[in-house]
Amino acid sequence: MSFYNISILKQAAKTSFIHVSLLVALIGIPIVFFRDGLSFVEQLILFIGLLVFFWLAYFLLCIAFHRYNLRDEDNRIAYLEKNDIEKGKEVGSLLEGW
Repeated sequence: MSFYNISILKQAAKTSFIHVSLLVALIGIPIVFFRDGLSFVEQLILFIGLLVFFWLAYFLLCIAFHRYNLRDEDNRIAYLEKNDIEKGKEVGSLLEGW
């Protein structure tokens, strides 16, 4: 049984990207833009690269931990009762409180 379809993964990706982009923007913008010796294009590429890297790592960890949480029968039943948007938000924000 597959727990994730395309609409769930899209919503999870969007939710996790928002969570990571806020953190990367707060931490990464000062680090990148006050770095000496880089042109604006290089700073922008560095910022986007860091954003994509941290988002992908966060997204994959959210999916991995969510799959682990679905081993519990109560969590699986509660997850399957939700609609696709709620499922995607649950998957994409699983590590939010950590």
